[in-house]
Amino acid sequence: MSQAAVPTINPEKAAALSSSTTVPMVDLSLVTFNSERWIEPFFKSLLSQNHPCDRIRVLIRDNGSSDSTCHVIQSVIDLHGSSFASIHLDRGSNVGYGQAHNHNFFAHAQSEWFWVSNVDLEFEDNTLVNLLSQATNDDPKVASWECRQKPYEHPKHYHPATLETAWSSSACVLFRSQAFRSVKGYDPRIFMYTEDVDLSFRLRDHGWTLKYAPKSTVWHFTYEQSHQVKPLQFFGSTLGNVLLRCRYGSAREILQGFLMFASLLLMPSQFPGQRLGVLTHSLKLLWRAPYFLSTRKSSKITFPFRIWDYEFTREGAFYPLEPIVAKELQPLVSILIRTTSTRGSRLREAVLSVTHQTYPRIDLVVVQDGGDNAQIVLNELRSKGLLIGLESVQFKPLPKMGRCLAGNEAMALSKGQFLCFLDDDDLLYADHVEVLVQELLKGQTQSRKRPLVAAYALGFEVQTAVVSLEPWVYQELRHDLVFRQPFSRALLMHHNFMPIQTVLFKRELFEQLGGFDPELDNLEDWNLWVRFALDHDFQLVHKVTSLYRVPAIPQEAVERQQVLDDHYAIACEKHRQLMFQTNPMEFVEMAKELADDLYVVSVDKKKLKNWLIRSPQLSSLYYFCRRCWNFLKKVKSKFTGDR
Repeated sequence: MSQAAVPTINPEKAAALSSSTTVPMVDLSLVTFNSERWIEPFFKSLLSQNHPCDRIRVLIRDNGSSDSTCHVIQSVIDLHGSSFASIHLDRGSNVGYGQAHNHNFFAHAQSEWFWVSNVDLEFEDNTLVNLLSQATNDDPKVASWECRQKPYEHPKHYHPATLETAWSSSACVLFRSQAFRSVKGYDPRIFMYTEDVDLSFRLRDHGWTLKYAPKSTVWHFTYEQSHQVKPLQFFGSTLGNVLLRCRYGSAREILQGFLMFASLLLMPSQFPGQRLGVLTHSLKLLWRAPYFLSTRKSSKITFPFRIWDYEFTREGAFYPLEPIVAKELQPLVSILIRTTSTRGSRLREAVLSVTHQTYPRIDLVVVQDGGDNAQIVLNELRSKGLLIGLESVQFKPLPKMGRCLAGNEAMALSKGQFLCFLDDDDLLYADHVEVLVQELLKGQTQSRKRPLVAAYALGFEVQTAVVSLEPWVYQELRHDLVFRQPFSRALLMHHNFMPIQTVLFKRELFEQLGGFDPELDNLEDWNLWVRFALDHDFQLVHKVTSLYRVPAIPQEAVERQQVLDDHYAIACEKHRQLMFQTNPMEFVEMAKELADDLYVVSVDKKKLKNWLIRSPQLSSLYYFCRRCWNFLKKVKSKFTGDR
């Protein structure tokens, strides 16, 4: 069941973060192993934090480094030790990632907050300030807050409104010390990889919840190149997955895990020594599995297992994110929400997903088609400090006029250079605007036949079973990617493949070409995209950044589709009235695009003819069939009078 919990941001607490005497003390736990090249840049970024360093205790456990890691750390201590509350370095054998953090916590941690981090990353200036602001204002049953990673964001799903997640990566995560202590930290039997998933599941098994922190960014240099396969990660994650199935999975999932592990012997090797490593880790699996089976979960929570993963992922894991330039240099983006008088709870979730956007300059425009009670929702969120990150918030109540005219009013009210619609029951992941602005600005510098005016990303279609409309309570049954179509002007004229919330477009299009056609009660967005795309280009981003809902009940889905089908002919009639300029070769290319995309088999007649003629066995058959065809055409014309 999902229902958005709205945390309150206490302005006094937020302001307190600027005072060195009142900000919380944080225990920062680091584990090193041959990490000498990361130490100096890591501490340089830590010292640049807007959070006062004298409120950070640094706890370091070195796992038997054989390089100069400890020497470099000691140099940092000598040079910058006085800047921190304290720096404590312990050395020992390699006990694994999780157990080393356990040592730091149970031997030295004293504060309310336990901050676990890799050293192969760097912080942005406000990483810790934003992290603590979110944590200190959140529900006391939240156990952890996971930082966002760049340049490659972790692709797992989280709820775009509540920010709840099934598990938290320990690359950089803030724990509530009480929660960490209550489950005795990481399981020391998991050496490395999946120890964070296990800890997350145990916290949830004990009644805690986990959150994502999209505005607390770290630059994590875990991959030297995209899609890199690292042997230690390969073996650790596959072994750990089966062990976690033993503790949290069903009997079927446990059996599936063992069969999956055995099948690794049959798959092509991705690196030298893979099969030997699988055999070695098979023995470890057989040795450790009985313990994990004997320490089964105690709650009735269903923990997700998806082949070698745990939560379904958002496509676009290796879409590279770039640093955001100074706020004042960024274009303003308006997010436009149309709502009605009976959708307050849905509107609340949609607005929350907007407030979590990582892009710094957003103008939120809400228009209500009939009534003005949406103002109550906005006032509630404003009173809790949840709208302070937005550059402006506009609300306009309208007399009942329909979706199209309400959308046009929203575009007229907008202040942004770029616009994006969001239906009040749809949601945006936190990186939605950032990704599309990055892509759109990058495309402005590229040479094109037609100017680039819009970018669109992938969006989940979510089958949603509604339990209650007010309050808005539901179950998400499936997340599917229905559309992943690169931009095709020809195909767009045939059908829409861009859900409305996936598109970011230039406001000047509205000024030059107008808005929604008020005669269309449905498919008004398709008509808008067709008109905008006649003389302009759109650009697809292969990354999931939003979701839209469809009914889970089959009858409701059929009825909804029937409404859209009924309006398809009306929209097509509107498109017949449109004109655009092209050249003969572009026309041919468009026809080929349509054939390739609409038909399972598409054969080029010219290529087929040339192939037949060049074949000694088939050329005589071809000419015989051709003579027969011409003879039949003459007979037909004789009897029908056709010329």
